[in-house]
Amino acid sequence: MPTTSQIVCAVAVLIAAALICAPAAHADPPQTNRELISRMDGSRLAILGDSLADGAEAIALRHPRWRYRTVKWTYTVTEDGYYVIKNEAANKCLQPVTGLPKAADKVVVRTCNGSPLQDWSRRPEQGHSDHRTGWAAYRPRLNTTLALTLDTYQGPGSWDTLHLARDQNSTDRLWRFLREDESW
Repeated sequence: MPTTSQIVCAVAVLIAAALICAPAAHADPPQTNRELISRMDGSRLAILGDSLADGAEAIALRHPRWRYRTVKWTYTVTEDGYYVIKNEAANKCLQPVTGLPKAADKVVVRTCNGSPLQDWSRRPEQGHSDHRTGWAAYRPRLNTTLALTLDTYQGPGSWDTLHLARDQNSTDRLWRFLREDESW
């Protein structure tokens, strides 16, 4: 008959083997070279003045002649289902400007640091059927009652400022990630 210490050792070996052989937690691979398009007007998420600076304001370019390098984004879906949206040129992540997101807050890019401020939940567009459109609202993890929203047309309508506003199923709050050559 095995002793208590032998049983404890056997159980420890089994637990260690289970941990070693267990599948790794799943996170989707990063999706690179994407443009985040607004359903309202087809504008593309970018950074004001094509800036690469920490704290630079996110905007949406409306006019096709605006050729910013900051229109390219990578998104990663984390293990817990949140989206991290990183600007490829700036190598910085999208987040609300304040630590406690509230309505009317601007959206900026900051050094990616794994903070919940840089996590966004994706709420698919709600329609009258189960048909998925691909459009969705992106809501800050720390306040999912808000969504990334077009704010004000600037530069005679060639670009839009952005802010956080109440999450609702309206076109100024719906976005879609596309590759440059994909149509929406």
